[in-house]
Amino acid sequence: MATSQLLQLAQQIQDLTSKIVSDLSAHQIPEPNFTPSSTEIPETPETAHLRASLNDAATDLLRLVNGPRNDARNRICTLYDIVAWQAACEFGFFDAVPEDGGASISEIAVRANVDEERVGRFIRILATDRIFEEKEPGRFWHTARSVVFLRDRQIRDAVHYQVDEYFQAAAQTATSVKQTPDGFTLEKNPFVASHGAPLFQYYKQNPTLAARFASAMAGIGRMERQFDDLKDSYAWATLPKGKLIDIGGGNGHYAIALARTYPNLEITVQDSLEMMAAASLQDLSDLSGRVSFMQHNFFTAQPIACASAYLLRQVTHNWSDEDCIRIFRGIVPALEKSAPGTPLLVNDVVLPRAGEVGLYHERRLRQIDIMMMVALGAGQRSEGQFGELLRRADERLKIVGIHGTGNLSLMEVHLVRE
Repeated sequence: MATSQLLQLAQQIQDLTSKIVSDLSAHQIPEPNFTPSSTEIPETPETAHLRASLNDAATDLLRLVNGPRNDARNRICTLYDIVAWQAACEFGFFDAVPEDGGASISEIAVRANVDEERVGRFIRILATDRIFEEKEPGRFWHTARSVVFLRDRQIRDAVHYQVDEYFQAAAQTATSVKQTPDGFTLEKNPFVASHGAPLFQYYKQNPTLAARFASAMAGIGRMERQFDDLKDSYAWATLPKGKLIDIGGGNGHYAIALARTYPNLEITVQDSLEMMAAASLQDLSDLSGRVSFMQHNFFTAQPIACASAYLLRQVTHNWSDEDCIRIFRGIVPALEKSAPGTPLLVNDVVLPRAGEVGLYHERRLRQIDIMMMVALGAGQRSEGQFGELLRRADERLKIVGIHGTGNLSLMEVHLVRE
């Protein structure tokens, strides 16, 4: 009798779930449930690997059982789930339901300033995904999957900006492709087609949305353990004496965290005048001057030579190939004056080759790639694509290693000398 693929997938699901349950039990952590008091499975590299494998097996089982037509219908109609998310974020549904009690549709409608009929339709489709629960007719309570957005403003902002300005931009993608036969740029892309200005200019013109975007980025960083991945991906403690230059490092949030983790590090954060102003508001008294800030445009030559390392954290995905070449080329003179083997560290997504990682993990990376296309006319790159950009910037720039296991890799580049 032929082996059943459905039963093989079901067995994988059971084996992986058993491993998760065993790990939770060994650490005396309760299993998650859908109540607001539920705990979450801890975020570690091990649980991330198990989660990805479980998602691959469970999703493949559902794909096979549902069949192509049903699966396509389910996927395409998630558009209307996003509509309900948009309404919930925009009109404050998460705040309208108290954490320690339920709320009627009429109560939510008053607090949200939206009519009862539409509130009921929006919140009921969310409840089918266990976002809220209708325990009594017309009365809703929080679940674990909704209360997180009441408790954590940054995570809610991470959803809100996606279902608002990014969702509007995404709807313009096919039209924008037709209008740009030579490809997208920072000035010509779906975001510009939707909002009339490039992303960075749009946020300068809309400071309230800019603040929400900044909050969202902080939330995503926590959700995806971006600092932990950065911290654990490289032997920072072994860097020789000298400054780590964080190019385009924003307000220094990650540099400050690195400096607090590794007392050997001295870091200079380079960014715009606006970012310098934001950085000046932070209390760095515990760092004894080990983190400093300077204004610098990374399209110009790097002014600090003889550094211990240069870091580009989530910079390259914002820019076109030609712009990335300019950024890399601007660092070369400083690398030439630094000690041989001084690393240029590029902290960004490195797209995998076909079959290199599971589909769940690859899909998450390629979602980020399409998001960059929509928002900035830019994108994520593979190791080969990065290598080609580095070669075009200077043939001596070589990738010597790719570190890390999370969504963001740490690509180590050296200036190879004769």
